[in-house]
Amino acid sequence: MTSDSGPTGNVGTGTPDIPESRGRARQLAQVLGNWSRARVVSTIVAAGIAALFLLGANGMIAGAGTGWTGYALVGAASILAGFLAGSYVNTPIGAAATLCDLRWPVLGLFGAVWASSAREAVPPVQVAAGLLSLAVMAWALHGRLELERKVTLGRSGSPESGVDVCTDCRPLFPTKPRPQD
Repeated sequence: MTSDSGPTGNVGTGTPDIPESRGRARQLAQVLGNWSRARVVSTIVAAGIAALFLLGANGMIAGAGTGWTGYALVGAASILAGFLAGSYVNTPIGAAATLCDLRWPVLGLFGAVWASSAREAVPPVQVAAGLLSLAVMAWALHGRLELERKVTLGRSGSPESGVDVCTDCRPLFPTKPRPQD
């Protein structure tokens, strides 16, 4: 079924025409493909650090793990944490990382710590908490990549081309204003 309602894809951006309905995942993959080397390296390093953190927080390095489900959760959470950290490096969306950007990924990471620990909790509760923590981290990553997609691949003249800005959140490392000479 074709539509004659006008052009589809990324009009005026120099990128190939991708229909919005089936091309959003392709566009997000294109956003990830455009990442600089620094972003990719920081993603890999952060994923490794997150894995060590999650394994160390639960004693899984010493062999006191929760089985394959705990290791699968640690792997998935580490990959998501790596991509989230990479999304904060040299961002094309023009904003420094803020406290608001970190609240959900940190909550998801600590949820993964609890869900992958060898506690006396009911296993279905731990599995549900693990899936919820992964969902929270994936949601935060999707939000960041969606902002990048709108800025870098967005269609000009589209109502979606405007990007929302958080006005009540503080930067992680605020700069002090310099005195005027």
